[in-house]
This record gives sequence, C-alpha cells and structure tokens, in this order.
Amino acid sequence: MPAAGHSVLDGHSGGVPSIDVLNETLAPHLGPARVVALRAEPVGTGQMAESRRLHLEYSKACDLPSTLIAKFASDDPTSKATGKATRCYEVESSFYRDLRDALDVGAPRCYYVARDEASDEFLLLLEDFAPCHQGDQIAGCSVEEARRCVDELVRLHGPLWNSEFLSTLSWLNRSTPEQRTASYGLMQMVFAGFMQRYRDRLTPEARMIGDEFHRDAGDYSSRIPPHATVVHADYRLDNLLFVDDGRIGVVDFQTVTHASGALDLAYFIGAGLVTEERRKHERELVERWVAGLGGYGVSLGFEEAWSEYRRFTFAGYMMAVIASMIVKQTPRGDEMFLAMANRHAQHAVDLDSLSVVRN
Repeated sequence: MPAAGHSVLDGHSGGVPSIDVLNETLAPHLGPARVVALRAEPVGTGQMAESRRLHLEYSKACDLPSTLIAKFASDDPTSKATGKATRCYEVESSFYRDLRDALDVGAPRCYYVARDEASDEFLLLLEDFAPCHQGDQIAGCSVEEARRCVDELVRLHGPLWNSEFLSTLSWLNRSTPEQRTASYGLMQMVFAGFMQRYRDRLTPEARMIGDEFHRDAGDYSSRIPPHATVVHADYRLDNLLFVDDGRIGVVDFQTVTHASGALDLAYFIGAGLVTEERRKHERELVERWVAGLGGYGVSLGFEEAWSEYRRFTFAGYMMAVIASMIVKQTPRGDEMFLAMANRHAQHAVDLDSLSVVRN
C-alpha cells in the first residue's frame, strides 16, 4: 500500500510535481537513487482532473519505471469546484489508498497518494500503461473488445461482492436512496440547460427518454438493489486502456461507489457498442458477466441479472446530462456526451426500461 499523508501538499499548489516533490514522494521506491531530470506531457482530456505522463531520469538504477502518470486537481475553476462538490478527488484518492490492492481489476499500480482535505489538492503517482491505446467512447468498440472489457468488469465486481467490508468505508457509501435521489434532483436541475444546448443533436428517442425520465423516474432512486459491490460508475471506453501486452487498464476511479454491479454493465454495453452491435450481442455479454462472477462464488441467475441490467440503462443517460453541465465544455466532450445520451436512450427504449422502474 502506498504511503499516504498531506505533508508533501503543504507547499504544493497543484500542477505537475517538481523534482524535489518527486524525490520526497517516491523515496520508498528510489533507494539511494534520485530523480535528476523530468519532462511532462499531457495525457487525456482533463475534464475533471489533470493527468501528465512524467518522463523521469534517475541518478542510478532503481525499482521505478522510466515513466509514471501524475494525476492532480484541474486548473479549471469550474471543474475544480465540481471535483470538491462531488468529492471526486477524495473518492479517487481513497480508492487507491483503501481498495485498489483488494481487487483483481487492472487499475494502475499506485506509487504515491496524498490529498489535502482543506484545499482538496491531491496527487497520485500511478503506473503508466504505455504502450497502449485508449478506448474511444464516440467510435465504440468491437464485440471482442467488449468481451475483454466485461471480463475486466468481473475482476472489479467479483472479489468483494456483497462484502461487509465495503460498508465500513464511509467515502465509498454514497449510493443510499437519499444520495441517489439527490443525484436525480441534480439531473432535473440541469436538464433544461442540457436540452437547450443539445436538443437539435439529440435523437427523438433521446429527447423522449429525457423528458419521460425527468418527469417520472419511478423507483430508480429509492429502490435498494439486492446485491452490492465495488462499482466504477464511469466504466466506459475513454476510461479503458487496451495495453499492448493484452491487458485492459482501468483508470479514473473518481466516481467509484458501493452499488449494483449491473450499473457498470449496462453503462458500458449501452454506449460502448454502437446500437446494432449492442442489440446483437448484449444478452451474450450479460451471460458472460454472470458466468464470470460464478468464478468468484457469486450465485446470480441470468434473469435477475437481466432485470437489473434493464433498470440501469438510465445510468449513462443521467451521467451524460449531469456531467456535460458541470464540467468545462470541449468539442470532443460534446460529441462524447451526445453519443452517450443517444445510445443510452435507445438502449432504454429497446429494453422498455421505463416499465422496469415504474412497475
């Protein structure tokens, strides 16, 4: 488990860590070596936080790789305020401190984690999965890639399925009916702005599902799911890295929570595959998830899993509405949120998901 503490952040105002900060934070791994040179380059789109690939030179051989990923608070005031309000920085830092090593999922190894509670500044020094390529939420993925991603989801959900340990982590337990109702209320608050911005680019199904779900979400927020596990809650292609050695790297644990695993499954399949491919293969993928969980001793029937899966077709639509309105706007971000809203809405229509939450 990486060291945790706030001292390194006391004099650190955010941004790329200096060589001095790196020598302090990486000391347990450096031995007698020192970081003597540093070059940083941007990684990802930085809509909620900032990430940089650090190219490091050492004074002598050590147990550290030549590149690491540094992740820290956004320099955009809106995104930073959103990070604090939604606890995203706290949650991701806590995931690497408390949970990463208890799971089998391909999250990056964490070499250092620290967060200052007062300022919400944080610093993560993570394994770099390069060479790899990032998934593309707009383009979607192949069925074979989807199978690999579902298998990785099993490795996230399976180890701590229905574990009592998870209920002891206060930062993780943010999916009570009251908290879900608050999230739904936030979606209702920003929905008019979302429709004003995107209406002309939304499909008729996306406008209809938005209007209906905004008007009456049934028991979507109030119902307590029959099973709970560690849920990524933003398990989509832009947060998945296809590593050249065959692994799937899973990143951006800013929204991880204690909830129904079917939420991640519907969220991924509903927009990760283009609609026609999703229609052809989604039952197979749900069956694959259920079978994989069986390898962890989880007893879950397909029909129960399918019912939960239908219910959570709305998770991705809600995320598209809320996230697009509370983070900084970018052209690619607009395209991504539209792809999510349109595909997830069609997913909800195809599976008649409104009837599930309004039963």
